[in-house]
Amino acid sequence: MKARYWSLAIVLILVNYLVFASLFSRLLNTDFDANIATRTPVPTFTPAPAQPIAIVPTPIPQTPEPTPTATLVSESLEAANNPENNAPPPQNPDPANESQLIAPGSVNIRSGPGLNYTVIGTLNANTAMPISGRNGEGSWWQIKMPNSVNGWVANSVVSANNTSSVPVVEAPAPPPPAPVAAQPAAETSSPPAEEAPPPEPEKPKYQYTPTGWYDDGNAGLTRFLGDIKDTNGTPVNGVLVQASCGDYSTISYPSGPVGWGSYGESDGWPPGFYDVTIDSKPIPCIWTLTVVESDDRKTVKAKLSESVPVEITNQKSIVTANWTKNW
Repeated sequence: MKARYWSLAIVLILVNYLVFASLFSRLLNTDFDANIATRTPVPTFTPAPAQPIAIVPTPIPQTPEPTPTATLVSESLEAANNPENNAPPPQNPDPANESQLIAPGSVNIRSGPGLNYTVIGTLNANTAMPISGRNGEGSWWQIKMPNSVNGWVANSVVSANNTSSVPVVEAPAPPPPAPVAAQPAAETSSPPAEEAPPPEPEKPKYQYTPTGWYDDGNAGLTRFLGDIKDTNGTPVNGVLVQASCGDYSTISYPSGPVGWGSYGESDGWPPGFYDVTIDSKPIPCIWTLTVVESDDRKTVKAKLSESVPVEITNQKSIVTANWTKNW
């Protein structure tokens, strides 16, 4: 072989040596421990429980903060030594005997016992709320809202339990009527115009309105009874009340000593009194009571009142439900 070929071969060997040496050195410096990425745990979210009462926000007027006043040491010592101030706190009532109400559906909470008071919140369906008071007629219940504001719920749209000891509380003053715009004075003298007669009150939707609903603890019967009177307090006879639970329903004898059928049932009742005895044992259910018109106590010809829900339990199975005839 010629010298020129030998020189070319030696150069190629040196080049290959340098290449492989560089690759081997890089492999020695390489870290084969791969970093294993870990997945960041996804935070879980717990839904907040539904509030039993939705409060309607009302504007709150800004009042200046009161200036702190100094208190005499002698008065503070006297208050601390007063045995009435050191009395133990009252015990919480037994929840089983606590007065409370529950609504089958969402109902309005008003600032006072009447439809002329403003709506300040909503009571959700199937939410039990303690009762703190009632009006004189027992047609409105007072409850304490989460913001410590007293609200009022109509008794005709809820079912109330353990109400015999609920005290009568003073209702807030009704809201003032809307102001009437003043009429401009006439430019020329003229005889005064005759005053327009006051508008007639709005006629109720139904002829009969529920008033005064109370329950009793007798667990031996499932029974609904009460009195029916007109707006002047006069008993009304011949009125039928239907009690329904699901697909079952029954209608009372006519109110008062009217009598029914060949045996004259109910002919000994007091004026305006009605009675519907369902069974000799409690039948727990959300019953509805309705004043109806019927010729045979089986077929309803017309509904003369709204259907009011009443809850019957094993402990509360007798309900007194009174009605007022509007016209």
